[in-house]
Parts: sequence; structure tokens; C-alpha cells
Amino acid sequence: MKLKVPVIVKDPEVSEWKDIRPTEDVEITSESSFLDGPTSPRVAILDFGPKTGELSPPVKFIPPSKPTEPGGYAVQHPVESGGRVARDATNVSVFGAIYKAIEMFEEPDAMGRRITWAFGAPQLLVVPRAGEWANAYYERESHSLQFFFFKAQGNGVIVHTSHSQDIVAHETTHAILDGLAPDLFNAISPQSLAIHEGVADLGAVLCALRCRELSETVLKSTNYSIERSNIFSGIGEQFAGALSENRDYLRNLLNNKSLDPNAPAADRVDRSEPHDLSQVLSGALYSMLLATYEELRGVRRSPSGKHIVEPSEEEFNQRKLQRVSGTVGGIGEAMKALFLAGERLKRALFRGLDYLPPGDVTFADLGRAILAADQASHPDSEAQRDDMRAEFVRRGIVSNAKELAVQTRFDMPVVQALNLDEFIESDYAAYRFVEANRHLLSIPAGVTFCVRPRLCVTKLYWHRNGPEEAKEVLLKVVWTEQEANPAGDGLPAQRRWLRVTTLIIDYKTKKIHGLLTTTRGDADREDTTQMLRRLQATDVLRLDDNALGPDRRPLRGAVQGLVVEGALRLKHAGRMLHIVSTGF
Repeated sequence: MKLKVPVIVKDPEVSEWKDIRPTEDVEITSESSFLDGPTSPRVAILDFGPKTGELSPPVKFIPPSKPTEPGGYAVQHPVESGGRVARDATNVSVFGAIYKAIEMFEEPDAMGRRITWAFGAPQLLVVPRAGEWANAYYERESHSLQFFFFKAQGNGVIVHTSHSQDIVAHETTHAILDGLAPDLFNAISPQSLAIHEGVADLGAVLCALRCRELSETVLKSTNYSIERSNIFSGIGEQFAGALSENRDYLRNLLNNKSLDPNAPAADRVDRSEPHDLSQVLSGALYSMLLATYEELRGVRRSPSGKHIVEPSEEEFNQRKLQRVSGTVGGIGEAMKALFLAGERLKRALFRGLDYLPPGDVTFADLGRAILAADQASHPDSEAQRDDMRAEFVRRGIVSNAKELAVQTRFDMPVVQALNLDEFIESDYAAYRFVEANRHLLSIPAGVTFCVRPRLCVTKLYWHRNGPEEAKEVLLKVVWTEQEANPAGDGLPAQRRWLRVTTLIIDYKTKKIHGLLTTTRGDADREDTTQMLRRLQATDVLRLDDNALGPDRRPLRGAVQGLVVEGALRLKHAGRMLHIVSTGF
């Protein structure tokens, strides 16, 4: 069944003073049914009155009049004058923005499958008016996204985080990423948590790039260039301005943030704070987006002279581009280039998340995963990979491009001998393969490991002869390793981190598309030590039962430290992504 709903484009106050049409129509096609609420098999809006705590009446679903027509919801005035948004319009907008993000991930040229949630239940519960607080967050334990409201400093205007498509897409991406890589939520590495935050910011940007109204307005005002425009790269504009009159955005992805200790002071980040640290990763990937856009417009030529997008890939996107290709030349061509640049980054990033070993990972680990996934799906389009290597070196993520090297499309006799159907279905067969190939998978002798369920997914690849469907088999094996913990202050002298190997196999040819094992160096260990000290100093880190309330449920404002056989391991570290005062 199709559904069409109005979704708020940007923060209402921002839309008004930038003269952007307040809403866009978003079509949802991935569900078989919808109910009052809005409610679907995977998302349910629960609108509790912030003062009474009572559940407000649901918004009525309007079934389609014809099988070919979309249904809708009974919203009379999506956005009122002065930027005010009616309650029912808010609920429908949030619902539509969540599905806009979900379906972007699920497309056949991205993940190629339905998204499932990490909490093991079918529905994500969404609370648009969760209470008065300058925040919004995804919470695995309650299966929910929660959006708050607060009074702006200075003018006292009530700001609803649920009115910002940026924030809704950001939090939805957190929930999606938790389903794809649930181990990140318990990571002890700041860069692992920063990946969660950076990908969520990029999810918001990629959703914004799919809005015709926004793209057209920006390109008209910048003479087709977005290199100096913050409308896409700036996250949470109204929210940030309401927190402080001197603050333009919560984070700006158009940046030069770096891990290089010799970088200018303004470009250095706190390596122990995930929100701050995430800007290095998101800034690097946003720079790739800009380079792709400029090349597609013909303004920039790839230094290597290689393709950045295959002609067949452009043809595939024409159907998606119908909404932005109404004119020939000028802004119409620029909008097509911008949309295609966003799609190219989307494919590289989302498929890299599939390849990413899910544990305590680094930005370099994600970089290698993205490069391997992109090499598999776009073997002849090398230019974007060259841009990414250069950005990661420039920002001090790696010291040289060789650190991002990953072998793809090669044969391995032990894999060629596999019965892949048995390997996918049988845990015993998979365990037997891993045990016999510990050295190949970088698993130390004598260490206990866990073999995760194998994924078998079908995705679109782009080769010179056009798009083709390819089936991939993904094996992920996890184990823990121990290291010294010099954080002190009553913490155990040892700590554990989760190490993982991902093996990606082409189902048809049994060639290896990637063999990726997480890495950890001295700088990563020091970052963890500093993060633990900060969490201790702020009383966020609580050991064992001290992180539980009287009802034995985890305290919402705490990260739990579990001490097992004298070594520390974190649980619910992902809560750091919403309990810091400047984050959302």
C-alpha cells in the first residue's frame, strides 16, 4: 500500500526566514497496511500529553480511494502561520520523516533488504512530546525514539525537536544503525561511538538532499555551489540557536576537523567525546560528497582521470530523479548532480556499514569497509575512493593511504570448497569453518569466539555493462581481548574490548569481496582511558548494580561498567549519545 504524508522540510522558524516551503510530500511504499495513529507494522506514534501523561487521540488514517492511489492522514493545517505546528501535523510529519530514512536505507542500491530493530520487537515506538528538555534520543531498552521540547534562550519560543527533519532523521538513523551493528552500542572505544553519531548526522544530510524544495532554494541562492552553504551540512539549526544565540548549528559537517595533533587549534577535537570526535568522520565523508557533486557538474575533474559514477548508474537514477529533473540545463542539471552525488555517497556508506566488523572499531576500520564495499559494487568507478583516501590522510585518520588498503575480489581455496547453503543455514558448519581457519580470520589460539548468524543479501552492482544483481554472504566472528586499564579512580586494572572479523563472499563465484579485522593502536587505547576518566568524573559511569535503579532497570542517566573476572566492559555506552548537554 502507498501512503503520502506531509513532512516538515526544515525547522519551521528556519523555513520561514529562509523562505522555504514548510513541508514536502513523502511517499511511503514499504508497508502493507497503515492504521490510525499514525501506526504501521514497524512504527507507532504514541502522543502522550506532556502535562497529563494521557495518550492523545490518534490521527485518522484515510484509505486510498483507488488501489493505485496513495492513502493519507487527516491533517488540516500542516504548518500554521508563525511556524506553529498543530499536534496532528507533528505526528504525521515525524512518521513520514522516519519512513523517509528507513526506505532510503532499504533501497536495492543500498542495503537491499528490510530494516530490523536491535531490540528484537517489530515496532519502533515514537514519542513526539516526551517532555520538557533540550534533547532527543533513541533508546534501545524502551524500543523508542523520544523527542522533547524546550524554551529558547532570549525570546522564549517553544522549540520542538520533533519539528526538525534533521533531528528526526538523525535519531532514526541511530535506531537503524543499532539494528545493523548492535555491538557499537556497548563499545568501549570513543571512535566506535563517534561512528554512531557521525553516521546519524550523515543520515540527516542524505535525507535533506532528497528534498526538491530545499535543493532548489539552496542552488538558486548559491549560483549552483554548495561549497560555502551550510543549509545541508548544518545540523539542528533552530535547536542550536535556541540553546545559545551565538550558536548556528549543533554540528557543521562542512569543516576541517582533524585527528592530527598539529592541526590548527580550531580544527582539533576532543578525542574522548563522541559528538565532538564524530565531526572528523562526517566532515571527511561530506567533503567526498562535495567533490562528487563538483565533478558531476563538470566544475572539477578527478585528479586520477577515473570515473566517479558509471553511465549505467546515472540511467538507473533517472526514475528517482523525476522529481528534480523538470528543467533542462541550469538549475535542473545542478539538482540532478546534487541528487546523484548524495546517492553515490549513500551507497558507499551504507554498504560499508554492512561490511563493517561490529565491535570496538575505528574510523580507519570503517574506511576500509567502505572501500571494500564500494570496490565490489563499483569496480570501475575509482575516483570517489581516491577522494576518500586523500580525505582520511588529510584529517589524520590514517598516516598514509596504505593503511586503508584492503584486498578484494580474490580466491581462497578454503572458501571455494564451502557448501555455501549449508554454511549459511548451519551454525555448526560455520563454527567448524571458523575453528579450522582461526589464523586466516585473525583469531588468537585458545580464545573463545562467537559466530554471528550469516547474512545472505542481494544488492545491485554497477559494472561497465550496466547494473546487475549480486548475492553476498557475510560472516562475522567476534571475540574479546584484554588490555591494561590505566584510568584509575577505583576502576579495574584491566579492561576488555570486542574484536571482530568480517568475511564477505560472492555467492555465485565464491570470490572474497573483503576480509576485514578490527584494529586498535596506542592512540585508541589512550582515547578510551580519557573517556573513562571523564565518565567517572561526571558520575555517568556506574559499576555493576550501581547502574541499576530500585526496580533493577538500568538508570537512564548512566553507562554501566561490568566487571567480569577483574576486567571492565561497558554496557549501554550508546547512552552517551544523548546524555551530553550539547547533543541530541
